[in-house]
Amino acid sequence: MSQKNIKVSLIGNPNTGKTSVFNQLTGLRQQVGNYPGITVEKKMGICQLSKDKRATILDLPGTYSLNASSIDENLVIELLLNKKDENFPDVAVVVTEVENLKRNLLLFTQIKDLEIPTILVINMSDRMRVKGIDLDIPLLEKELKTKIALVSSRKNIGIETIKNLILNYETLSTEPCLNASSIDVDYFNNLRRAFPNQLLYKLWLVITQDVNFLNLERNEIKSGFTKSKNDLKRLQQKETIKRYQFINDTLKIGQTIDTSKATDIRARLDRVLTHKFFGYVIFFGILLLIFQSIFNWSSVPMDFIDETFTNLASFAKKHLPAGEFTNLIAEGIIPGIGGIVIFVPQIAFLFLFISVLEESGYMSRVVFLMDKIMRRYGLSGKSVVPLISGTACAIPAIMSARNIENWKERLITILVTPFTTCSARLPVYAILISLIIPDKKVLGFFSLQGFTLMV
Repeated sequence: MSQKNIKVSLIGNPNTGKTSVFNQLTGLRQQVGNYPGITVEKKMGICQLSKDKRATILDLPGTYSLNASSIDENLVIELLLNKKDENFPDVAVVVTEVENLKRNLLLFTQIKDLEIPTILVINMSDRMRVKGIDLDIPLLEKELKTKIALVSSRKNIGIETIKNLILNYETLSTEPCLNASSIDVDYFNNLRRAFPNQLLYKLWLVITQDVNFLNLERNEIKSGFTKSKNDLKRLQQKETIKRYQFINDTLKIGQTIDTSKATDIRARLDRVLTHKFFGYVIFFGILLLIFQSIFNWSSVPMDFIDETFTNLASFAKKHLPAGEFTNLIAEGIIPGIGGIVIFVPQIAFLFLFISVLEESGYMSRVVFLMDKIMRRYGLSGKSVVPLISGTACAIPAIMSARNIENWKERLITILVTPFTTCSARLPVYAILISLIIPDKKVLGFFSLQGFTLMV
């Protein structure tokens, strides 16, 4: 018996835990590929909802709004506008994060205007008590005209609620949250009269974004409703303001934050980590710690590996029959492998520190901190992530540059990143430094070789 398949699009701002929700829903039933004609990763997975129904879940690239400023965001808009697309969703699941609900809801209200059945997922609910946040879910559901799932993907809370809401998506309201056309009543009324069979907000997105819409040519729509770039930008700003006014009014009655209960350790840390002076000191101190670890902390496992392969070569030389084959093994193969493996601890420490910086959220603070400096060189703070990631491997670092909105900044970052010292070059540098720079300690602790590598 064939199962009914529900197509679901998982949408949300970056860093809301969208991918974690995707992983919880799909488990190991995932496929990873690229969108046709472009190197932007897409993930698809299967979620079993009931005995006779399952969902195909598409994890779309993170986007802050439907006003596209990058290739990734443009892909989200093109899918949501094209009902003929094989992946056009039966239901959209918008993942938000409880600490930044106001900002996340902008995207939600825009998707609601597309009249697609939409579920609101509020993630990281385990942080509510720590932050002193309380939500009136029934009231928010009424004001936002949707169903809400309060979840914690980290603790696997509320995932079943999402599945049940997807299963019953046909009962969801497709009514928009607000009337966005009031930003210019005459303009939108004329647009509605010209295209009575088309959804008004979709027409607006076609005019303002570089996308195609069903069987209508973009020029056909724009010819009768031409506005200058400045006028369109002004209307977009008015739309954003109107949406935030609605969101503010909704959260005033649906959300309460008791700062006396909240623990503001993160806020205090942010003030220190992004300080205009101490922020840079901490950042360069962390970099110094990373490079010191490459020489100091990794020396123990490196010495062990070196001794092990030396003993193994001696053992082979002593116990194997004398001859060219034994010499090849004892003096060629074993020392050759040992000469490569010995640098694994240094590379491992480098990957470990980069992973810790990314997972802890410190890397996003670095982006904010370095933005002002990077602007002087025609880059943005986001360029720091590819440049630092380039110390691990230039290929994924260059791929991560796709999230930089400005094409010029993106291109410069892509061209500069290969000049960053990657892990493949690190062993060469380490060998040269070990041969040239004496193994001395500065202030009784800091390695002179580590200072050299950092410089």
